[in-house]
Amino acid sequence: MFKFVLLCLCILTGFLGYGQMKNTGFESRNTAYPDSLPGWYFKAKPGFKVSLDDKDKFEGNFSLKVSGDKVDAGQFQSFSQEINVNGSSVQKKSVSCYIKTTDVMTKIGVWCQVWDEKDKVIGFESFDTQHIVIQGTTDWKKYTLSITALEGAKKIVVAGFLMGNGLAWFDDFQVEELQTMSIPPSAAVLKYINDFNGFIKKNSIYKDSLDWKKISRDIAALSNGLQTISDTRVLTDYMIRELRKAGDNHSFIQNKTQTQTSATGASPEKPMSKLLENGIGYIMVPGFSSAHYPSILDFSTTIQSQIKKLDEENDIKGWIVDLRTNTGGNMHPMIAGLGPLLREGDLGYFIKEDGKRQRWYYEQGREGIEKGTNVRVNPCYKLKNNKNRIAVLIGNSTCSSGEMVAISFIGAHNTRLFGEPSGGYVTSNSIFWLADGATLLLATGFVSDTNKKIYSKKIIPDVMVKSDSDTDLVLKAAEEWLH
Repeated sequence: MFKFVLLCLCILTGFLGYGQMKNTGFESRNTAYPDSLPGWYFKAKPGFKVSLDDKDKFEGNFSLKVSGDKVDAGQFQSFSQEINVNGSSVQKKSVSCYIKTTDVMTKIGVWCQVWDEKDKVIGFESFDTQHIVIQGTTDWKKYTLSITALEGAKKIVVAGFLMGNGLAWFDDFQVEELQTMSIPPSAAVLKYINDFNGFIKKNSIYKDSLDWKKISRDIAALSNGLQTISDTRVLTDYMIRELRKAGDNHSFIQNKTQTQTSATGASPEKPMSKLLENGIGYIMVPGFSSAHYPSILDFSTTIQSQIKKLDEENDIKGWIVDLRTNTGGNMHPMIAGLGPLLREGDLGYFIKEDGKRQRWYYEQGREGIEKGTNVRVNPCYKLKNNKNRIAVLIGNSTCSSGEMVAISFIGAHNTRLFGEPSGGYVTSNSIFWLADGATLLLATGFVSDTNKKIYSKKIIPDVMVKSDSDTDLVLKAAEEWLH
């Protein structure tokens, strides 16, 4: 998202002993270029205009006016500023500005990023993350973001943007240090983060790579002033960043709403099938994120029904399973649906930290882990010819459960993988419930194929084919092999 990088944040003078934000009220101007923005950077985009307005402003002589006319809803105009910092401790700051709008059709926003010396983002807040929505026509109003800068911060970027059509005015940026560092956290906050970190300490496969002494110091500093469970997002976001630094790119948090949606709703994307030339059956399996069993069963049954229809109505010479848009979710309905194209029996293994293996399998319509059954398609379909070749297509959007599906095909004598390396989210995640109804999906194991090869990074296809915007070279290579 475009974050109205409230460079003001950078001005957090106390924050890290860094330089102040420049031209916070847009009062400085270059007389040779009257619409220039000293201290700020912007590049005008077609359909947008950025200018100083001396008639409509909150205070002073000017405000910054950004307008969009006859532009697509997804296009945006931004302006930004960088501030170099020298971080020495955890700091909490607020960044504020005054905004006015007229007929904003999509939205406007402000965001802040904190960068370290390796040019990695170690802090981020935006109107989106703090649930601030500005649309339509609004009068001058002050909007504030709070942000935490961790030890090691070197640069802050602040930016504002208008997305789509409309008018927006910005004025009077301010950065202040939050006076909460001496207020102790509530008992509810302490219990929440202690429980959260307890799950990580006990179950994460990266727990021994975390600097728990530093984490304890940072959590203590970050916790000051927090009184409600909703305030703890700064703590859980910090822990997820620490996991990322340790090599975990897969663990994540679902808030209460996302968790409820997953438990009760269907996934929006549907599988698709068609007959290609030369008798090739094509099945596209997208990601599936629901844990709602009726939706799970419908998704699995739909895939098997599509396979059955293609197989019964045609003389199939080979199959293509397209996982290139499969970003993951729930692997079980995907595997159950593709069961007719898979081998019966073990398809892969989850490897726990202690080296113990748990198999996942498909047998006669049943898909599950160890001896348990997660999904059962009844009646299940069996191919007329189970010796046909199968080409599995993967790419960098094949992630998480999509990668588990790809691994389920590896090792079969009649199967090859085509495309580009997968996304690299190949850990197994376990669900841990939090006190506010949110869930932590934590990486608790690696995975291996039936040949016992462990995948800790990306899946490399048997046949590397680079994607092309004009011609589907991956699909073409698969079709040539199937011929």
